[in-house]
Amino acid sequence: MRVAIGGFSHETNTFNPESTTLARIKQNGTYVSGQDVIDTYRGTKSTIGGIIDGCDAEGLTMVPMFFATHGPTTGAIASEVVHDATDHLVRGAIEAKADAVLLHLHGAAAGQEIDDPEAHILAAVRRAIGPAVPLVVVFDLHANIGESWADHADAIIGYKTAPHVDLYEMGYAGAQLVGRTLRGEVKPVCRLLKPPILVKSGLMSMSEGSLALLKPPMYWLISRAAELSRLPGVLDVTVAAGFGDADVPEAGMTMLATTDRNPELADRIVAELCDLAWRTRSGFETELVLTPVDVAVRRAIESPRWPVILADQGNNTAGGSPGDGTAILAALKAAGWPDAALFVRDGDAARAAAKAGVGAEFSSEVGGKHEPTNGRPVSIEGTVRLLFSGDFIDPHFGLPVRLGTTAVIRCGATDVILTEHPSSQIHPQYFRSVGIEPRTRRIVVVQSAHLFRDEFQIHEQIGKAIIEVDSPGITNPNTRRFAYTRVRRPIFPLDPNVEYAPRSIAATS
Repeated sequence: MRVAIGGFSHETNTFNPESTTLARIKQNGTYVSGQDVIDTYRGTKSTIGGIIDGCDAEGLTMVPMFFATHGPTTGAIASEVVHDATDHLVRGAIEAKADAVLLHLHGAAAGQEIDDPEAHILAAVRRAIGPAVPLVVVFDLHANIGESWADHADAIIGYKTAPHVDLYEMGYAGAQLVGRTLRGEVKPVCRLLKPPILVKSGLMSMSEGSLALLKPPMYWLISRAAELSRLPGVLDVTVAAGFGDADVPEAGMTMLATTDRNPELADRIVAELCDLAWRTRSGFETELVLTPVDVAVRRAIESPRWPVILADQGNNTAGGSPGDGTAILAALKAAGWPDAALFVRDGDAARAAAKAGVGAEFSSEVGGKHEPTNGRPVSIEGTVRLLFSGDFIDPHFGLPVRLGTTAVIRCGATDVILTEHPSSQIHPQYFRSVGIEPRTRRIVVVQSAHLFRDEFQIHEQIGKAIIEVDSPGITNPNTRRFAYTRVRRPIFPLDPNVEYAPRSIAATS
């Protein structure tokens, strides 16, 4: 049995002014077709890696089409990118003459002219393969699912964890579902429902922390979804948290259920989850749970236990920040450059440091050059401690990371790591790649909302304390600070007194 595999993955922050072009993807991302898809991702712990291994285990013959991704997150996607990905996947699906199609789509793509690129892709692929060929989609938890998705796909399944630790497993599960479908064991039916709730990335963690008193709402939602997924006849239940950093009509939560020939059960499941999300919506407020920048730095310096991890919420590159926020940098400078390490994207400064050479004295204004809310450039003076190409392998996923020209500037006891490209320090290897062991530092700043927790907090237990910093920038989790003009209204928490009455029907009744 032949299965065409491929996809397109991009998480779009529409508040980021840097557009996502084809050239940017080819330079800083992954852009592969044909056998290169399998050669690039086989053996990795990525979603596509899981799809490949799952297809092998199911005895399915893979016909690789095309896959492109770009990370960290950037701004709206140029139409050339959407049309290019669509053309590759449609042509690949037609030429494959496959028995099924299995796609990995992120779910939070947003175009400059095409609002929902992934719905555009799904509709085009469905037209190409016809109504009888099974089409299964695996997507990210941070997904703004359009209502038309269920019109085109037979099954839509997503990640179940935040931080994401099940990318590979969900890709594998997608392949298993395709195998069962082709053998006639199941016939998937998918339903989805969207409650009027808009959440930004910082509040999607399932981990306990200062952003979430006791267990956060996402924990309970995903836990209930897991219980419902074990009901007879249920193939998958997914809570798509949404991606509130995109000002698009589809933005917001989505509940999805895939059953075996039972649309009524799927309807009851998504209704119950919408009801639970609505009843616990107050847990997604952020007014009182973030720590001001100056207070966060002072607490970190005074903490008797270290390292202290400062999560730079407004400068979260995985959520779309350009990565050049300077609020914490300025606070560290004002504090006399304490023992700390942090990344700042500034290609010009990194190249200037590289030209000066290791050991040279270096002074420059750094950061604050790509997006006005990220802060003004900060003047630093120090010594060039290390220069680096910026290329290494992420040990968690087994995929390449490209920081571009990278320079470490020692300012007092603070190491300022200047990079050409934005980076999301979700793994300690980002620091270790430039000779910095985060375990030995008093303060470690990560440009991440919550994805860092899996490696820093759970696996390596590096952070003795974690402070969620109320830093300015386009990824700050407080939705009320942003001028949304295109999301569907009314929606919580942007609008007061939103009325919503989901069909509260217990799925187990």
